[in-house]
Amino acid sequence: MKKIFIFMAPVLLLAIMYGCSKDHSSPTFSLYDSTSSPVNVLATYDKGGDLIKVSWSMENTEDVANYLVAWSDSNVFDYGKTYDQFVKLPEDVSLKTEISLDTNDVLKKMEYYKAADIDSFIVYFTVSAVYNNKDFNYFIGPRAEVDSVLILR
Repeated sequence: MKKIFIFMAPVLLLAIMYGCSKDHSSPTFSLYDSTSSPVNVLATYDKGGDLIKVSWSMENTEDVANYLVAWSDSNVFDYGKTYDQFVKLPEDVSLKTEISLDTNDVLKKMEYYKAADIDSFIVYFTVSAVYNNKDFNYFIGPRAEVDSVLILR
């Protein structure tokens, strides 16, 4: 029995060493290094027009097919009630870096109208670029920093 163990131990050790991967980093994360998030997100409320305007900028717009504007009722974005909307509609040709949203529509989608006695709301906005190229098929990239807007009714 001892001779079998002495013979099998090196064979088993070699099999384990051969089976282990030498690549200890994930090969997929390097693919996302070419994506970036929009910067300088600014959300403003125009009380006269009852519109929320969200604008942003992005240095490298190569392979950007669209932008996704998302809003939430929480500063910890995903913990709140969220909603999103694409900026560029299918019939649009130009890539815009600003969107105007109807305030009533935003508040209804956030279900803020259930509390009728509240006259001010804080809505948090962020923007992500949507990439479309040989590596990404309408991939939503990383989010920008969150900006908020105070809506007074």
